[in-house]
Amino acid sequence: MSSSLRIAKQDMDQLVSALTSRYRLFGPVDVDGATVLREVKSADELALDAALDGPVKAAFFPQTEMLLSYDGTTSEPPPGRDKPTAVLGVRPCDARSLLLLDKVFGTGKYRDSLWQRRHDDSLIIGLGCGTPLETCFCNSMNLGPFDSQGSDIMLTDIGDAFLAESCTDKGERFLKAAYKSQVQRPSQADLDKAGQVRGKALESLAPAADFSGVKAALATLWDSALWDEVALGCLSCGACAYLCPTCHCFDVQDETAPGTMQGRRVRIWDTCQSALFTKEASGHNPRPSAKERIRQRVMHKFSYFVDNFGETACVGCGRCIRLCPADFDVRLVLERVKVEGKSGKQENRQGRQERQEAGTKDVRHAG
Repeated sequence: MSSSLRIAKQDMDQLVSALTSRYRLFGPVDVDGATVLREVKSADELALDAALDGPVKAAFFPQTEMLLSYDGTTSEPPPGRDKPTAVLGVRPCDARSLLLLDKVFGTGKYRDSLWQRRHDDSLIIGLGCGTPLETCFCNSMNLGPFDSQGSDIMLTDIGDAFLAESCTDKGERFLKAAYKSQVQRPSQADLDKAGQVRGKALESLAPAADFSGVKAALATLWDSALWDEVALGCLSCGACAYLCPTCHCFDVQDETAPGTMQGRRVRIWDTCQSALFTKEASGHNPRPSAKERIRQRVMHKFSYFVDNFGETACVGCGRCIRLCPADFDVRLVLERVKVEGKSGKQENRQGRQERQEAGTKDVRHAG
């Protein structure tokens, strides 16, 4: 059974202490004007008022991590972590993205032991979005600013306190253990205030777009000139992939100290927007230009991932829009895809009809 607690902001240290005693804790931290995910030890480090500029996946799938070290004769795996991972202040879009990444790394035939070690025993404490940004479109991806999918505990900012509600049995157990001696139940005024915050957040979002026909439309647009036009607005810098909470491509490289046999094997994030991503040893590159690369990104998120896992690899966080140096807006691309897809289907039907009529005329003429 889920429970609700009132956690005064001045008492957040109690929550952080309970978390750090059991977990390796990550949270949003202000670094040079950007809000990034970092390991934290105290509540004073947290910047819970701002949306993360980077994805929460970094806590479970680091941008760079060592797979093993070697000295020419033997190799050793990296040491395991002594504590499971917890993240505090996760926005609902990021919490949902972890469930999507778990489909890639945590299930199926090819499971990633590093991901499982961090994610399987994790605790996710979500923080609802009281003031969604203009670039947010989670409601177009069947989410919302207070969606609890992927969170074990959901926090709602009610001014001088947070309303904490358990979403899973794991979250319920943690709250009972952490606040077993000092439990402050929310008043009706607290509950009413939380309801008002959630209502205003929903009202501030732009109306949800209907992207349900995007996958079918993409199937008709492989050779479309649309991709040439879209590519003109893309720098191929790859920032969108590094900011995206669901992108999961990586490269594996060996780094050997010059003049020695000692080194390490590392896994690093990679992106299909890089010109080197698909370049083969022969020198051939099946995606030689931005056109093919941007098509791959859209196809992967809105078609291939759906084929493989039954869901779209996008949670509508809007980071790829908000932080793109070229003001690239994926929402506009998806709208174009829907329009072009409909006309493409119509043209295909018309073309088939014309070919059939032409074939009939030829038969009649030959007769």
